[in-house]
Amino acid sequence: MNRQRLFSVGRLIAAAERVQLLPALLAIAAVKALLLMADANPRFFLWDSVTYLQGAIGGPLPRDRSFLYSLVIQAVAVPSHSLPLLVAVQTFAGVVSALLLYLILRIFFNVRFGVALAAGLLCAVCPSQLFYEHMVMAEAFGGMILLGFVALALAYMRDGRAFWLPLVAIAGILAVSFRLNGTAIILLVSSCLPLLSLLFLQGGARGPRVRQLASHLALALACTLVVHAGYRQIVAHVAHAKPGYIGTEGLFLLGFVAPVVEQKDFRGTGCSGDVLTNLKRPLQDPRTREYQLWGEGGLWAAMQSDCPQPESAADTVAQRASGRVLGKVLPMALITVAQYFDDTEATWRMNSDLGRKGVLPLELIDITTRFFSFDVRSIAFTDTLTSVWFEHSRWWLVACFLLAPLIALTLLWRMRRDADAAPARLLALILCGMFCTQFLLSPVIVFRYLHPFPPLVIMCVATLLARRYLPRSAENRHVAPEPPDRPIHGATDGAVPAPSQPA
Repeated sequence: MNRQRLFSVGRLIAAAERVQLLPALLAIAAVKALLLMADANPRFFLWDSVTYLQGAIGGPLPRDRSFLYSLVIQAVAVPSHSLPLLVAVQTFAGVVSALLLYLILRIFFNVRFGVALAAGLLCAVCPSQLFYEHMVMAEAFGGMILLGFVALALAYMRDGRAFWLPLVAIAGILAVSFRLNGTAIILLVSSCLPLLSLLFLQGGARGPRVRQLASHLALALACTLVVHAGYRQIVAHVAHAKPGYIGTEGLFLLGFVAPVVEQKDFRGTGCSGDVLTNLKRPLQDPRTREYQLWGEGGLWAAMQSDCPQPESAADTVAQRASGRVLGKVLPMALITVAQYFDDTEATWRMNSDLGRKGVLPLELIDITTRFFSFDVRSIAFTDTLTSVWFEHSRWWLVACFLLAPLIALTLLWRMRRDADAAPARLLALILCGMFCTQFLLSPVIVFRYLHPFPPLVIMCVATLLARRYLPRSAENRHVAPEPPDRPIHGATDGAVPAPSQPA
């Protein structure tokens, strides 16, 4: 047993040397440490940060946000009474994110060291990445886990071992639990990864995979069903609501379908017959959907006033209206996305994402003063290095979002005959899935919702650049055919295959 353990440790060390893990880690960590020393101040988004902090200090856990993030704050910042420590831990999550991006490029796409390290460093200093490492928000952990999910899915694609499938399912639900962005594509990949692997792989690997497809697909489906159904039950227990990914799922669906809600949808809910007559903004305008949820004269405010059980009514109304919304999804999406190019709307939204919205609530001042000895008034509306960097990232974030499908298609075309075509197809699918979810289902422009796009886009562009400038002789080495008779893409003894040597 000891000899086997030593052999495994030796192989891990050898693999780390092959991908040059240590110099990459040191470079990324050094950059992050320097930036953290330059700006270690926490930032706050209203009201989300207040809700997270209330859950962390013993109040009710968030019903409409990630309750796990409140538990992270409770574990990290509450015992130490230090919000800067939370920033440091989130910065460490940023180090892991950049390192994961680097390792994905080196191991799965055979990208040379210099290009992969440059991509990792670019991820490390991305405006949204840096800013949300300082924000009391769930993005830093959510982004790290999403990249971990991508890495694990690519690992299964590489060697086909069933070992990876439960890990993919667990990473997927953890990513969803911190940020709901991309839930649909995470569900698809988690449950159908063996089938996707069969479709994406070429040549000799196809035959063996057909023989074991049924067992692997059953395992992937079972793991995905168990972890997602279990998590939804946990949310139901925490939020005292019906099972869902958040405790107010019906309310958020109501905000999405608001433009097609009609008075007949309220039949049998106990709401008054004139609940829609006193709204201060037109319900049919998709640009008012956020206001309909949170505005004083919006739909939800009216329902809270006129309905004896407003959350139950929201579930019922949203379900009834959802059947009529399908034909309007694309027009509403185009109207919403156009707001990214409206200077007035985009500037207001950027200020909101920066935390410059309204006045500081007394709840936030009280929590930060009593539990963390931190005067939030000294920083809330003050510019810092990371906030200024994020404030000027509007067009970078919009470009990463809107160009995502074009970049994914370019990656598919450029690598269609490459030995790494299969992981490229999976990466392109994930990026396109993230785009479709954000484009079609977001009822409002929010720059923080674009946080997942830069790392994935950087990954694709780095792979394209590496292939564009790869010497032809080296590229030919990548496309050497694999032995056609090896089971499950070459893994029989549980060993992790060594990555092919980067050029």
